[in-house]
Amino acid sequence: MKNLNIKQKKLLAVVLVFFIVVGSLTFVKTDYFFMSPGPPYQWEIEYGEIENYDFDGNLYQLTVRRDEASALIYLWSFIDDSIDLYPREMILPDGVTREELNQVSIQNMKTSENVAIAVALEYLDFDVSTKGEGVLVVGVLEGSPVEGKLKKGDKIFSINNKEISTASEFIATLREFKIGEFIKIGLYREFDGDEKFLEIETKLIEHVDYEDEPMVGFLATTINEKFDFPFLIDIKTGNVGGPSAGLMMALNVYNNLIPEDITNSMVIAGTGTIEVDGSVGPVGGIKQKVISAKKAGAELILVPMANLEEAKPLETDFTKIVAVESFEEALKVISKYSSR
Repeated sequence: MKNLNIKQKKLLAVVLVFFIVVGSLTFVKTDYFFMSPGPPYQWEIEYGEIENYDFDGNLYQLTVRRDEASALIYLWSFIDDSIDLYPREMILPDGVTREELNQVSIQNMKTSENVAIAVALEYLDFDVSTKGEGVLVVGVLEGSPVEGKLKKGDKIFSINNKEISTASEFIATLREFKIGEFIKIGLYREFDGDEKFLEIETKLIEHVDYEDEPMVGFLATTINEKFDFPFLIDIKTGNVGGPSAGLMMALNVYNNLIPEDITNSMVIAGTGTIEVDGSVGPVGGIKQKVISAKKAGAELILVPMANLEEAKPLETDFTKIVAVESFEEALKVISKYSSR
């Protein structure tokens, strides 16, 4: 420092001030969450007493990184188009902590894993049974039609008198209605230690993340959901949460349980929730997931039909983006492109 001239000392001071300011911005909180591309995964799958096969290609599950945005990330998002910002209340409903949100997200991943396994096994003619004890309200979105009608801890068991036992059934049933229609929700609520039956009526609104997708406006999880599989299957998802890997988990299980490789050594990636009937539902963060897939060298990217409009502009000569509405359609698309 003593050997530096005045000009060099000034430059060094400017650099130090710059890094101090930038570093301090990482500790300044904002009222936003951010979403950025996450790593693609091809999770290890453990099988019990059933013959299974490795394959040479890839069936990547796509993820996003979602967290609270510091002031630094908030500012950087205006430079980096791969980062999107969301108001805090859109991600974290009033009365729900980050820990509770993470727990629900992990539970949704576990449910998605089990549903994906069930879809793959049933397509291969294995017998699978599932049951739950209703849908638990974890939090209510601020400004939604059910604010003041539903409460954290409510246990939902019906829509228009149709019995609902799992969150997957709840979502699938909602898709039978249109945005703007009214539905009746049957539920139990605790009063002074006793559960009492209630029925509320609410209007369906457009999903905050998925265009043309109806929603009620609350965060939910299934109460004591159980699946009965004919043998052990365990997808090692770690701490990754959310339901959007359902389609790709089903495809991986299916490909492991047949001697032929459906990928034909292609690098394939995709995203999409999956329901017990094999239907594929929309996901959030489609832009970030496509960016992640392209960085992984994906030649084919499968997306839900509801996300195609946003994803298609990111297609290149090397990477084809195709929308699917079901597990069976995904298999047909993969067969079409992998056999070229």
